[in-house]
Amino acid sequence: MFEEYGFPAEYPVEGRASIADLFKPEHRCGIYILHFKNDQYYAGLAIDVVRRYAQHRLNHTDIVKISFKTVPQLNLSEEERSLIWTLERQNFVLRNITFTSLPPTESDFDLLMPLADQQAWLQGHDLPDTDSERIVAPERRLKYTAHYQRLLRQPEVKLVIDVLRTYAQIGIPIRRRSEISFWCSSCLPTPHVFSRININWQEVLTVYRRTDGAIWSSFHLAASPITALSDSDLEQLTPWDSAGYSTDHYYEPGGQDQLHVEIPIEDMLRFLAEPAIQSSIRLFNWRLMKKGPCI
Repeated sequence: MFEEYGFPAEYPVEGRASIADLFKPEHRCGIYILHFKNDQYYAGLAIDVVRRYAQHRLNHTDIVKISFKTVPQLNLSEEERSLIWTLERQNFVLRNITFTSLPPTESDFDLLMPLADQQAWLQGHDLPDTDSERIVAPERRLKYTAHYQRLLRQPEVKLVIDVLRTYAQIGIPIRRRSEISFWCSSCLPTPHVFSRININWQEVLTVYRRTDGAIWSSFHLAASPITALSDSDLEQLTPWDSAGYSTDHYYEPGGQDQLHVEIPIEDMLRFLAEPAIQSSIRLFNWRLMKKGPCI
């Protein structure tokens, strides 16, 4: 099945506690794919695939086959990331969390927000979150009171807070219930950064002051809704011409479907008003929340 990706064979391993007989000690460094009974897969790297298989057996009892190819140790990380992204683009269902864009089918987040509500939110419906109080953590407030007071003294604080509030309203579902567990915002984490909003294991929005004194927003969103636009539609995204964007700047938790945008803060509110941008932000953030809790 995976010959086109350089894997020479598939080995039946159902019920086996060890695969030591399959691979000689000098040929155990490489990339592997685990095949599961339910037609799901896991792609990973291993210095010693025999030991790695034994570790996986502790968590996965439904492994039926393994594909393996030898790869020099220096190339393992690059090969692993490339393979995961290739398999995901080919619509293989992966159990991987790191490097993948798609979230698991079941998630802790589902305990807070029903699946039907999640899909409605992804379609642009801003579901009310008024049935719960906002979480108050006194120890956190005490720790960061000085930071917050310093933020309030910044001359640009109103615009900064307007941007943060608008972004949260657009890009974070059930904000009150999910705060702390699935998302959080920082206050002056460094002298040049006003705030970061973090979801899962990555920052999704940063408002910061550049060395020239200008204030900019830096954020990540799903690339696929943007790349699907025609050239004319893309040109009409205001103010797309003032933004810098790249697919090379990414974080592992966000996976392959990730676009990085930097834009002057004075243009940010108009940018957030664009339906395509809203859809891309929602899709990206939802995937991260489905992947697991915020650090």
